[in-house]
This record gives sequence, structure tokens and C-alpha cells, in this order.
Amino acid sequence: MEAARSAAEWRRKPWLPWALLAGVGVAAAGGGLMASQSVSALLERNAQLEQQALESEARVEELQLLRASMERRLKVLEQSQTGTTAQHESESKKAREADAQFARREAARQTLEKKLKAELAQGDVWLDASRPESLRVELSERLLFEPGQSALLPKGQEVLTRVGTVLASVGGHAVQVSSHTDEMPSAPGGETTETSWELSSRRATTVVRALLGAPVSMAPERLSATGQASFRPEVPMDSPQNRLRNRRVELELTPMPVPPASLLAVLEPTPPPLVTAKAQPDPAKSGKRSGRR
Repeated sequence: MEAARSAAEWRRKPWLPWALLAGVGVAAAGGGLMASQSVSALLERNAQLEQQALESEARVEELQLLRASMERRLKVLEQSQTGTTAQHESESKKAREADAQFARREAARQTLEKKLKAELAQGDVWLDASRPESLRVELSERLLFEPGQSALLPKGQEVLTRVGTVLASVGGHAVQVSSHTDEMPSAPGGETTETSWELSSRRATTVVRALLGAPVSMAPERLSATGQASFRPEVPMDSPQNRLRNRRVELELTPMPVPPASLLAVLEPTPPPLVTAKAQPDPAKSGKRSGRR
């Protein structure tokens, strides 16, 4: 009975199977659409990740270039700082050396004032420390030479010994000897065949020889001699007193120049060549050769 009733009801609803089939189709379509959308979203997300990866790689390369540039700049700054520090140290060293040299010259000046007190009072010696980096000692002609002569007087030898001993004790300094005359002819009995140039040069050389010898014994590389004739007057040559003032010998104490590195390399002694010992003949082989003979 119930089976017959169900069959009868199924016959009264013929659309029901189609409805079920449509529902299944709609469900399948909805699932396909959702799957398609998920795939599309995944592909889009993958493309976004790939784009981000490319951008990240480009950023990393840019950062690497920036890092390399910063390292180069840092290296340049370090080199500049090193150079600046070295230059500052060099300048500081030069300043300290200049101060030390000034102190040595000032000590020498004070010593000369004591040793030459009488000559300074008589106007036969003058000390001048007004020039930068130098101390100048001027000795009158009448203290050292006869008029027109280039041989030292005994008094001049004794004065040069006192002056030279003090100047020789000032390390790191050279002594420039300059002799000055005037344009007047030589006195009777003088070396009349010489010009003022020759007389002044001979006198400068005579003073240098006196400083080289005992008891001063100054190193020869510290000395130089120049004859100035009458062309470096201290005062106008318009009176006998002024002419006498201009006839003088100057000893100027100045710091010795530092030779360039190239000259120092030349002056450095070259080590002797290595002598290779000759190989001694093998006695056994020598004996064999002798036997063959």
C-alpha cells in the first residue's frame, strides 16, 4: 500500500528529478567557479610575489652599490685623515725644532755678549738677532786685518777663537762668512794688485780657515765663504767713520738646510758587493782526473 502510494506521489511530481539534477548542476558550477577564482587568486598572488622578488633583488643590488660607494668614501676620508695627521705632526715637529733652534741661538748670543764684552763696548763687534732664524756677529776690519791685507792679526785670531768656539757649539746650524770692504784704494803697502772683490774673498777664506783649524775645529760642511766687496754697506759711505763701519766680516749663524731625499740617497754609502766563495774542487774527482792522465 505504501509503495503504491509513493509511486502515485512520484507520478504526481514529475519535475522533482529535474529539480534535483539542476541543483546538482548548480552546485557543480558553483564549485567550479570557486575553484577557478581560487586558481586565479593564486596565480595573481604568485605574480605579485615574483614582482616583489625582482624588486627586492634590485634593491639589494642598489644597496650593495651604495655600500661599495660608502666604503670608497670612507677609505678616502681615512687616507685624508692620515695625511692630515701626518702633516700636522710634521708641522708640529718643525715648530718644536724651530723653537729649540731659537733657544740655542739665544743662548749663544748671551754667551757672546759675555765673552766679547770689551769689544762690544769699544764698537769693534756687533751682535744682531733681529733677522728671523739667524744670529749675526759682525767683526770690524781693524780687529782682524791691517788695511788692505788678508792675513789675520794675532788679536783677530784670538777673537775668532772665542767667537768660533761659541758658534761651533750650536748644533744644527751653519756659519756663513761674508767679508765686506769699501771702494777706496788699498793703503800703502797693501795688496794693491787686488780688487775689492779679491780682497774680500781672500779675507772670507782666511776666516773660514781659522774656524776650521784648532782650537775651534768647526765641521767644514757647516762653513761657507763669500766676498761682498763694497756692495753690501751697512751705512752710507760718506765719512771715514762710516767707511770703517762698513769694512767688516760677518759670521751669520743659520739653521742648516735639510738636503732632499734624492741627495741623501746619493750620499748614503753603498754597501760592498757580496763576495761569493769559489767552489772548492772535489779531491776525489781531482784524483780521478789525475789518474786518467
